[in-house]
Amino acid sequence: MKGKIIFFILLLMASFVFGEAVRGVVFTNSTGYDISELYISPTSHDDWYDDLLEGQTLKDGESVTINIPDYDEPEMIFDARAVDIDGDEYSRFEIDFTNPNSRTLEFTFDDYDDSYGDDEYYAGDYDTGYNDGYKDAFRDSYSEAFKEGFRAGYEAAMELNQ
Repeated sequence: MKGKIIFFILLLMASFVFGEAVRGVVFTNSTGYDISELYISPTSHDDWYDDLLEGQTLKDGESVTINIPDYDEPEMIFDARAVDIDGDEYSRFEIDFTNPNSRTLEFTFDDYDDSYGDDEYYAGDYDTGYNDGYKDAFRDSYSEAFKEGFRAGYEAAMELNQ
């Protein structure tokens, strides 16, 4: 009997030493859009890890408990990024999950990320679409005004020449 207990204790200790500790975090989607991807990584890391929704979609207003791997980090400070079904991104940084009773994460539309950090080459879909739409509308309006002005000027010149 003692041998079984010692074996069980050693097995339990090995699972803590060699196994990946998992932390449950309640994720709530309050963005107004369905979320198709969720990434969480320690703040000290530069890369996003695997999609924690694993191909599932979290509808607006729904909550789900997501297990976050340990990532071999001594602190429980994380960055999180959610991507909705339109590809828009929502970001939260330096989230403290130290207290097991406060392991919750709610994304709202206020977390909408219209740019990616300080990188100048990237702008979110909303910002890029807005700018492109503005440029297209300006170009189209200018083109129409130019054509109309050219036509009016041409007709006036033709009248003067007659």
